[in-house]
Amino acid sequence: MRKEETIGLIRAAVIAMLALMIAFSGVALASHPVPPTDQTEILEITTSVICNGSVVESQRLNLEVDSGDLLDNPPLANYERYGKIGYDEKMIGSNGTTEFDKAFNVDTNTTPNLAVHKQIGYTQGGLGSISHEEQVGMKVIAHAKARVDGGETCTGWDMFEPWKQELCPFKVCEDKPDKPAVPGSCEEVNTYSKIVATDVQAETTTDVGITGTSGEPVNLKYKITAKGTGFVVAGVGVYVEDGRGEDDLGSRMAYREKTIGYGKNVDFTKDIGYKSVYSP
Repeated sequence: MRKEETIGLIRAAVIAMLALMIAFSGVALASHPVPPTDQTEILEITTSVICNGSVVESQRLNLEVDSGDLLDNPPLANYERYGKIGYDEKMIGSNGTTEFDKAFNVDTNTTPNLAVHKQIGYTQGGLGSISHEEQVGMKVIAHAKARVDGGETCTGWDMFEPWKQELCPFKVCEDKPDKPAVPGSCEEVNTYSKIVATDVQAETTTDVGITGTSGEPVNLKYKITAKGTGFVVAGVGVYVEDGRGEDDLGSRMAYREKTIGYGKNVDFTKDIGYKSVYSP
């Protein structure tokens, strides 16, 4: 069974005087991608709207993939891998001319697992305006193999409850040097943008990949361009932890960034890229 989704293209001509161009790229040594299930689901949607009046458009996606039992988390079992993609978007255009085209695609097997492209154009009529918000998130967690038999339950019930609270722990319950552990990893990336404008031409592109069987990199790409009169903001947050050797925490990275453009003539571009490559 195959389905497809496409998210729109929208255009409006404006003159830009303020230019903001920012690129972020991160590479971390982290976990393998999550193996996909035997059955593949594909969702493909296209939307196109031209309207002189009011337009409301929204969508939300929550995709979770697990190499083991998705319903039995936390805790993760030995070597278990978990991945999640979240997407949320809403647009409201009122008292003006709105053009909107969007292409939305979900594939639970092959990367990119989420691909979204849209263009938005708006010209004010009367006291109208347009607002558009978009959020994209990705999380991938790989569990280390415990040093003790029994995995997540360890050796005693008194140690089970605090262990169960941790979805991605780096410490095992007991120090057993003769039973080394495979390091785990936690990765979380969130991007967002918001536009509030009276005249605007905007375009956003999203690509997210969390599955694979041959060491494909976990990755997220997000880009927004907007030209017009109004307010534009976009940002990214990244948090990564990687194990090193046995059960040690080898690295930790936290990053946060936000850019705002506001005025009569705004030319705004933000390009965000994250990739995680497994290095045994």
